[in-house]
Amino acid sequence: MNDIRDHLILIRDFLGGNTYNDFMLAHGRAYVIDPNTFKGERGEPQNCYGNSTMLAVDDPDLTYVEGKVTIHGIPIDHAWCITTEGVVVDPTIIDKGQVGCYFGVPFLTSYVRRAVMTNKVFGLLDYFSATKTAPKLFELGLEAGQAWLLDQQRKRKKKR
Repeated sequence: MNDIRDHLILIRDFLGGNTYNDFMLAHGRAYVIDPNTFKGERGEPQNCYGNSTMLAVDDPDLTYVEGKVTIHGIPIDHAWCITTEGVVVDPTIIDKGQVGCYFGVPFLTSYVRRAVMTNKVFGLLDYFSATKTAPKLFELGLEAGQAWLLDQQRKRKKKR
């Protein structure tokens, strides 16, 4: 299966809706790769969330994205960055022809920073790890969920 969106729809149709899939279908999109996608310094293997977070924080021209990538046709949870043109920059995977498509949700860098500090873990969409932010994100949607957390930060600063 080449299209992760179709995979998520198939899961929904057979098993019913679930919070993660519904969020991904509502806010996710497919991303393209090009010859530069896998170039550059590689981050720590199996640390895509941390690698991509640090890359997005260090480079204001990149946006953090979290979702799924297909490896040998199998969708797996993953994080990467995109350029302003929407092209994938993946600091973790070393592609040897096994990578298929990318489908995910882009996040504001300010939200990524705050969510990582709040949850004390990299990754935004794991309901069990990002326990302080993911539920609100899923409940409110992408824009309102990010605004909720960023507003919490502003309220705390005002109290001081």
